[in-house]
Amino acid sequence: MVIEGTHEGFQLRRARIELPLDNAGLDEETQLDLLICYLFVNERRPVSELARIGLDHERTVQALLEQGMVWDRRQNLERANSSRERSPTCRLNPRAAGY
Repeated sequence: MVIEGTHEGFQLRRARIELPLDNAGLDEETQLDLLICYLFVNERRPVSELARIGLDHERTVQALLEQGMVWDRRQNLERANSSRERSPTCRLNPRAAGY
């Protein structure tokens, strides 16, 4: 499900996240990822606050990306850059320009 919305500059992919009722079978890293996602999406907690429980800023953002909570802006930038590179450029004819 794709939704329109942003939080702290991240484009959200989900409006809400439901945590599994029985998460005892999940490893600690997955439990931490789900907690980070829940707090970011449902509670709108800032990444800087979540980084304290997620070890650091990079790991927190990685959890949001891996769990599909936010769109990866790096991919959007890569697509934009590649489309700019492929777009035709207007080159002046030196003779027509009087050079």
